[in-house]
Amino acid sequence: MLYLVKTMPTLGLLATDAYSDHVNPQWVKLLGLLEMNVSYERCLGAELFTADGRRILDFLSGYCVHNAGHNHPAIIDALKEELDRFGPVMLQSNVAKLAGELAGRLCGLAGGGMTKVFFASSGSEGVETAIKFARGTPAALDCSLATVPSTD
Repeated sequence: MLYLVKTMPTLGLLATDAYSDHVNPQWVKLLGLLEMNVSYERCLGAELFTADGRRILDFLSGYCVHNAGHNHPAIIDALKEELDRFGPVMLQSNVAKLAGELAGRLCGLAGGGMTKVFFASSGSEGVETAIKFARGTPAALDCSLATVPSTD
């Protein structure tokens, strides 16, 4: 069954107007107050190029760019190659070939007899999994029963 969701038209709105109207108006106000609400023409590595010709070094960074910078050519090529395969994306009833290959490489690089990998989509998901794993590990259970001396 196909469900259609009626959305409000945003054609003609500036990016900041649409973001303010439909996501977070306080964020738009804060960026404006800090003079950081800039329109970027392109970004590469740690450099941000504005529509008015300025070059800004990105010392703040953001999600998914901390390790490789903005638009790393090798990452873009890998993404294009994967998209050109027209394979499934996050299909629950599928064993992901590349995920298995990556897990094997990570285990080999980690050393110490590591044989399994858990892929998480966020830091909180990773922490939650680590806590659940630790609860089921005898050594972790022994540590949880230890008493901490009082500082009184």
